[in-house]
Amino acid sequence: MVLVTATAGFEHGSRRARGEEFEVSLHQARALKGKGLVSFAEEKADPKGAAGEKSSASPAAPASPQTTAERSGRGAGAAKASGA
Repeated sequence: MVLVTATAGFEHGSRRARGEEFEVSLHQARALKGKGLVSFAEEKADPKGAAGEKSSASPAAPASPQTTAERSGRGAGAAKASGA
């Protein structure tokens, strides 16, 4: 969550007065800032790192090994070259 300050009065969930500080998601904060309605006051710590709380997200799966196709002995290119 991001703490933002309203730079103008507007409606966002409820009436927001100029100078009012409130929290929104980072996505919402960027959208509101893009419209010139807010400025960033501060960014809060990521809640996933909160002490004593385990993340509900699944851990990332390991990457698959990279494989490369091998050329066959006689492919389409070999048939064209021999005039077949």
